[in-house]
Amino acid sequence: MRGKQTHVPLAFAAMAMLVGATSIAVPARDAQAAWFRPLQHKVNAGVQATGIQGKVIVVDAGHGGRDSGARGVGGVEEKDITLAVALKLARYLQQGGAVVVMTRTADTDLATERDRAMKQRHLGDLRGRLNVVRRQRVDAFVSIHCNSAPSPDWRGAQVLYLKTNPHAKQLATVMQEAFRAELLPTHRDVQSNRTLFLLKRIQGPTVLAEIGFISNPEEARALATEAYQERVAFAMYQALVRYFSDPALAQVPPDGGLVHRRE
Repeated sequence: MRGKQTHVPLAFAAMAMLVGATSIAVPARDAQAAWFRPLQHKVNAGVQATGIQGKVIVVDAGHGGRDSGARGVGGVEEKDITLAVALKLARYLQQGGAVVVMTRTADTDLATERDRAMKQRHLGDLRGRLNVVRRQRVDAFVSIHCNSAPSPDWRGAQVLYLKTNPHAKQLATVMQEAFRAELLPTHRDVQSNRTLFLLKRIQGPTVLAEIGFISNPEEARALATEAYQERVAFAMYQALVRYFSDPALAQVPPDGGLVHRRE
């Protein structure tokens, strides 16, 4: 997560054929590793009302365009991994009956030419992502990122939420549990935050998922493969289904959905 052209977000129902993103080329390694085995996750179309049926979910692939995000082991770039996972998550959600809106579907960002001229590309990109929420009523917002650290020993997926947002904490907790069950070993817990731009400005179930450290050799190799990207996406899908299927978790906010805070 640490460290273009303008793109108009599309409802995923209109771009279902854009999910064929290729994985990043990496050196071959032990084929016995679980995340290198093809995963054939399927969503049972015959099951009615999965909990996400009809829910409008924004899937935000972090970074893009000139902003590569973190650069990891072997030269992998955060922006490529986040987009690949976002497209896969969008496919699962659509198959489950959700209406998916993506902030980007290609290697671009949401800054305007004016933002660039004023040297505010980064802020303009964040405002563009926020505007996706402002344009419609949405039920959940998931931003996907990769982590990085100076030490290659740091590892583990982790979900962040705004400290004062109880709905976000509920979704973050469910998603963290799915990461523990489905992904490479992680001993991390959910983490509250008070400063991240989007988390501060979007109420309701809004989370930022750090899906692993690309500065960690093992996680970088895994995240660069399509099989592990599928595993990450399916874990996030499972978390959203569980959140919206459990009445004790998916308490509808008083306004009836996600809203944005004024800047």
